[in-house]
Amino acid sequence: MQFLAPALLLGLAAAILPWIIHRIGKRRANPVRFAAMELLMRAERKVSARRRLREILLLLLRTAIAASLPLVFAKPFAEIRSDLPAATTRPQSAVIVLDDSASLRRTSGETGGDPLFEQARAQARTLIEHLSPESDAALVLASEGTPTPIAEPSSDRSRLLAAVDATSCSARRGDFSSAIRKAAQILATSMRQERIIYLVTDLQAAGWENGTGLPETSSGRPPFEVVILDVSGGAAWTNRAVVDLAAEPAPEAGPLGVAVVAEIANFSDQPAAHVGVTLKIDGNQVARGFVDMPAHGRARKRFLHTLAGGGNAHEAEVEIDHDRFTLDDRRLARVEVSRGLHVLVVNGDPRTVRTEDETFFLEAALHAGGNSFIVSTALPDELQSRNLSDYAAIFLANVARPDAGAAAALTRYVEAGGGLFISVGDRVDADAWNLTMKKVLPQPLGLRRTAGAAPGGSHEGETVDLRPAERLGPIDRHHPLLGTFAARGEGLTSARFFQFMLLAPVPDAPGRTVVLRYENGAPALVEAEVGRGRVLLLTTTVDREWTDLPIRPGFLPLMQEATRLLAGAPSGEASSALVAGQRREIALGPDDRRIDVIKPNGEIRSLTPDASARPGADRRASGRTLIFAETDEPGSYRARAARADGTSVDRPDESFVVNIDTRESDPARLPADRRPDRVRGAGGADTAPKRRLELWHGLSAAVLVFVLLESILTLRSRRGSQLRPARG
Repeated sequence: MQFLAPALLLGLAAAILPWIIHRIGKRRANPVRFAAMELLMRAERKVSARRRLREILLLLLRTAIAASLPLVFAKPFAEIRSDLPAATTRPQSAVIVLDDSASLRRTSGETGGDPLFEQARAQARTLIEHLSPESDAALVLASEGTPTPIAEPSSDRSRLLAAVDATSCSARRGDFSSAIRKAAQILATSMRQERIIYLVTDLQAAGWENGTGLPETSSGRPPFEVVILDVSGGAAWTNRAVVDLAAEPAPEAGPLGVAVVAEIANFSDQPAAHVGVTLKIDGNQVARGFVDMPAHGRARKRFLHTLAGGGNAHEAEVEIDHDRFTLDDRRLARVEVSRGLHVLVVNGDPRTVRTEDETFFLEAALHAGGNSFIVSTALPDELQSRNLSDYAAIFLANVARPDAGAAAALTRYVEAGGGLFISVGDRVDADAWNLTMKKVLPQPLGLRRTAGAAPGGSHEGETVDLRPAERLGPIDRHHPLLGTFAARGEGLTSARFFQFMLLAPVPDAPGRTVVLRYENGAPALVEAEVGRGRVLLLTTTVDREWTDLPIRPGFLPLMQEATRLLAGAPSGEASSALVAGQRREIALGPDDRRIDVIKPNGEIRSLTPDASARPGADRRASGRTLIFAETDEPGSYRARAARADGTSVDRPDESFVVNIDTRESDPARLPADRRPDRVRGAGGADTAPKRRLELWHGLSAAVLVFVLLESILTLRSRRGSQLRPARG
């Protein structure tokens, strides 16, 4: 216990005064024995006993009053370890970081109840209402990509409360590192001595992958105090979720047969038995089954179904039995009957041994797509004799030097809307390519770099790094080509690159994007928009001569999705299924004046061409694209085009689905050593935020009660004295 005015504790000496007064004022009777009065004395002894009890109570109450008054004036308080902020009278600048990520949509009780976000919002309201009048505050939301409601400190309580009331829980994943970084930037401009970040959250570990976001200091302590309000109550929660959904051709179910494969995860210490799994096609239930999952395990459920309406897109949905978090109990995917994309593969280094052929792994990856791709092969000399417009995409694999005629034909093909994929190798003449194909190359080719010797090979006369091989850096899953890969890029990041070709630096251009980079920062896969078409340049080979990428799990989906991207076909999962918060490019036809997007809740958002529409962003139609960013809600999004003649037509090729990020399904809590409010000081002790518990308010109330009781006892004592007859 501590005191604001400890000197006033000297007043405790007054607590002995009531005892002294009682001793001095006590009346002593001289005993005189008189036999006739014995009967009356017995009654008097009973009255005296009650009077003595009242006097003792009065003594105790008066002593308590005398002792309590100095304590009240000294204002005692205690500091207790807590994650709850106290309403202090000291002025402060505060930033309230409100967690509006998808996990806050789970219910607070096992059998239902309000979403946890309602508790978080109520906690934020209470915090604002209890800030001192001199304090100011800002409001930041913690979900990824969400705008900041109040980005500057404000003392207007009504404005802050209105901003909190206007927030709703999104389906996006949390990004606490960015949110706290924003809060720190806001507080950095404040001149107040006390600056606090209040984080209202459920302390889910997802969203903290990039650290706390607090700025570094020389002392190791954060420059601002961080207080976490855990609305989950500290209790762990369990969850089941559909974490993956894919469709693949199923010839055993007929020419239009598909196999819909769902992966279900059990985030619990207990096994889950007999969990119901339902398959819906276009909203109609077509199959149901059951799965068993071990603790913290996964299970796959495969459904066979024959689609109706060849060439049309269908919507597949897999749903499991509901739990507290219903948002991830279903997952959607768009399934299309194969379009049979015609692909031309140009082999620049043919071999007699099939497994050593330059395009062996590439062709195998495309053939694995079933009827989705029709693959034709050719040699470089045959390019001029082919009608390139017959192909949705063309692959040039380790072609030495395209002649002038082939280069002109390829340039016309791409500018007219074609898709071109270029991979290099030891036969590629960089100078010849830079001269004849400079119009379509995303970047000029440079020198070959050897990062390490391939297994079983040697590179005499070349400079070899000490590292055994180069690897890919972190991937950007927001790119349509990489949307199907896991968050950390498993299947791609495990690949080793022993040799690759460097690219000459060029100024940044709006139509060029580095899709993949090596760990050293050099481009691995570059995309460029040329006219109405696209070009992808891979700086290594598609066989095993320079890399082991072709035998990695990520090679097959990378080649298939690259083909779909180049062909402008939205049949792949990457282009038709997004994660909540991702943007969607929608092609605008030559006669389209407006695109209407119907959201899952029925709301319509209209998109019209403006200065931000990037010409040549898509090969379809006129090459114009619009960006739709309101993908906050999981479900099916339908597109409709308004034509110049006033008619409206559906655009099923531009419809898409949105799913929750699977990282929000994992209920793992943030470890204590990673929390921003747990800082290790110089002594190595783990300190937590403390709040002041004022004790003098309770003492003041106790004094009032003591005074009231003392008054009642004194009054009763006086009445008893008045009613007692005088002794003769």
